Amino acid sequence: GFDQLQVFDMSDELRKELAPTGVLRAGINLANFLLVSGRKGQGDPEGLAPDLAAALAKRLGVAVSYVCYNMPKEMGDAVESDAWDIALMGAEPQRAEKIAFSAPYVEIPATYLVPAESVLKQVSDVDAAGVTIASVAGSAFGLWLEKNAKFAKIEQAKSMDAALEMLVAGKVQALAGLRQRLLSDRDQLPGSMILDGHFMTVQQAIGSPRARGTRCAAFVAETVEELKTTNFVSSLISKFDLDGKLVVAPAAEPGSKRRKVGEGQKTIAILGCGAMGSVYAGFFAAAGNEVWAVDVWKEHVQKIREKGLRVEGPKGDFVSHLEAREDTSEVPPCDLVVIATKASGVGAAAQAASKLIKSDGVVLTIQNGLGAGDRIAQYIDTSNVMLGIASNFGACMKCPGHAEHKSMNLIAIGEMTGGMTDRLEKVVSLWTTAGFNAKAAEDINKMIWEKLICNVFVGGACTLTGLTVGEMVDQASSKQVAFSCAQEAYAVARAKGINLSFDDLEAYISKFVSTVRGARPSMAQDHAAKRKGEVDAINGAIPLEAAKVGLTAPVNEAVANLIRARESTF
Repeated sequence: GFDQLQVFDMSDELRKELAPTGVLRAGINLANFLLVSGRKGQGDPEGLAPDLAAALAKRLGVAVSYVCYNMPKEMGDAVESDAWDIALMGAEPQRAEKIAFSAPYVEIPATYLVPAESVLKQVSDVDAAGVTIASVAGSAFGLWLEKNAKFAKIEQAKSMDAALEMLVAGKVQALAGLRQRLLSDRDQLPGSMILDGHFMTVQQAIGSPRARGTRCAAFVAETVEELKTTNFVSSLISKFDLDGKLVVAPAAEPGSKRRKVGEGQKTIAILGCGAMGSVYAGFFAAAGNEVWAVDVWKEHVQKIREKGLRVEGPKGDFVSHLEAREDTSEVPPCDLVVIATKASGVGAAAQAASKLIKSDGVVLTIQNGLGAGDRIAQYIDTSNVMLGIASNFGACMKCPGHAEHKSMNLIAIGEMTGGMTDRLEKVVSLWTTAGFNAKAAEDINKMIWEKLICNVFVGGACTLTGLTVGEMVDQASSKQVAFSCAQEAYAVARAKGINLSFDDLEAYISKFVSTVRGARPSMAQDHAAKRKGEVDAINGAIPLEAAKVGLTAPVNEAVANLIRARESTF
């Protein structure tokens, strides 16, 4: 019960910000019958979500009132009219622009219902050309399908009943929904089948209006974590007989909840806070480190200082709060300085980094292509320098203050001279603690070449055609040019004695492409913005390296020259 929760000594300022009427108005989605089981005699909703809202109000030290909505879209739209103070709903990126979400408190699996004799036998079969899926407009799973379905057509109905009618009438081939709801819908269509597994989990969270500020969002996020770790949420699952129908969400990723200052905190500077630099900065700050983002993009820096840095991706959609500057003049001594600039900016960043690191600090440079170590060595002593690669992030900037990454495969870090060291393990641990999949590489140059082969394959062809990776490989003509570029890079690596981890180049490239089909390489993003890219470190580097081992790379040379010609107009 609520008596197990302590009423914290909250400041009057926080209460006024989050509950300006003196009562915490909680938005409740009546359509989610798992979380709202009915109404009490006086009309208030009953169930897990209302009880959770009441617990949050108790912690804040105010009474609770309920603002009920028949559909989640209505509740999400109502943030504009200041109709509620908190809302218990699915945490979807499309809503996060105006609603600050906690980490999820429960997860509900969403899958498909298909008619008898359907050729769709498993979840992965459904997103295919010629398939139409009925969903519900504004629902968390409907929003997910709109964003992630690649081939199937999505028909958004006004309600789950209306979506079911479309399936019964044969207008669609599959009905998307929460598994528990589909169990009852199955009875309306004899012989129909619920597909095993799920295409996503609806992550139910508590949101507050972003306009209320970051202190309100932090309070809500911390309370949700407390209610999970004290088993309060699990007790509500049992109370309302929901065991097996939904599960308590895992503890928040480091990128979703700020750790208290002092718990292993490090001072970290990110020099070059574009798409990848912003992802690094966001996760490091959210993990409780003191982070300084430095970038010449004035609007980006200003947005971070005013509203925080929003990072959106597979691990969630969250806002981190950190220091942001246009130069390094105010940055304090750092344990780690990450150089995330374009290749052309490494020299200036290296000179700045050398003045920022503590005596036992490390400079880590993470760039696309070849030559980062050699470029840094022209400017500073490299005894405190490490090299890194970021593999398969598919990052881009949505707007100032908002970075997105499509995936999050690997951060590999190594000593410039190779080998394993204690300080390398410590730097890797710093990344893993912040939520990254990071590993120490005994031979980082091997991994740099393996990534370069992938960058050479996608970089030039996507930049010249303007296509995404998937679109480029689906065109035989552009894929042929791209693969020729990769073949040349592969031959050079072998001639140089690089100990590559694969022998089948085509299989290696295919596996890589499968993880980034929807992405645009950074060089293509640069050209779309009329900025010069990193061709000299990617396709343009292969002819130079080839000459050193008595080979040529005519396709890469032609591609690089065409890119340079285009850049001459920028």
